[in-house]
Amino acid sequence: MKIDAQTALDQIYNYLDKYSLKTSTATQADLISFVEEQWAVADETKYQIASAKIIMSRMVNEYIRLSDYDNMKVWLDQMDKHSSASDNPTYIRHYYKGECCLSCGNEEMALHYLNLCYKEQPDYIFTRAPFCYTFFNQHLDEPVVLPEPEESDELEIEGTVHLEKWSSFFQTNKPIRYQVLLDEMEEQATVEQLTDLAEQVLLSIQAQQPQLLTRLLDTLFQEYRQWQPMYGYQGEDKEAFMPDVHTHQDFARLLTPMVIYILPTSMQETLAVGFLFDCSWDNEHGLGFLTKEGQVIDLGGANVAFGM
Repeated sequence: MKIDAQTALDQIYNYLDKYSLKTSTATQADLISFVEEQWAVADETKYQIASAKIIMSRMVNEYIRLSDYDNMKVWLDQMDKHSSASDNPTYIRHYYKGECCLSCGNEEMALHYLNLCYKEQPDYIFTRAPFCYTFFNQHLDEPVVLPEPEESDELEIEGTVHLEKWSSFFQTNKPIRYQVLLDEMEEQATVEQLTDLAEQVLLSIQAQQPQLLTRLLDTLFQEYRQWQPMYGYQGEDKEAFMPDVHTHQDFARLLTPMVIYILPTSMQETLAVGFLFDCSWDNEHGLGFLTKEGQVIDLGGANVAFGM
């Protein structure tokens, strides 16, 4: 029995959101099974709904991760049925299929689709993924002379840091990325100065992990209950994504620290530091804190964490 496609797609998206939660115990096999069951009962209007393309692309990638060409191809064929399939010229669609086949380990079919793309638009392949055009170039009678990769002269200071006490609190072993945002400083300081600055900031954060975390969660605790009605979760969804909290510990399963942004404006002024968290209730915008001298000065989405 078929059901309204939008209803089925909404159920799929809700499942995907729950699957992404750190508390989820669902496996990749569970995900695939659920999506394919809902897809099968969705009526034909699914091929006119824009968000269905995202689900199809997700399933292509799930099967690529499994190196399962046959099932991956099923979803590529589903994408061809979508009303927007013809929005891109055929050579782009051929390239996409070729890249997917190569990613899935089927070189024969990858070469088939890449040849179709090449016959229609010879230059396009060489503007795309290096692993793909390198593979294809090896099969040309007259290989294209590929340019050397350009070295970026853009200054980047980034890396990862492990905050042991935060890892214990949030029950995660993932390192936290850090990045120095240089919009106002790139011409004012050397790489060595900015690297030293980042090290000082990270050492300070390391030294005051519990105190800093308490300040962040104190600020969040004050706003969280006001946010709950805005997000409007009810029933099981509320418990999964935005449950009532009573202590700081209740946030441990809802948050995961992702990035520390260091935002210097000069070598003399007190700099701001942003903290970006993945949060269960808003996986699109995340949760951002902005601090100065260890005190929270702003709270909101990801944009707050990098000073916007």
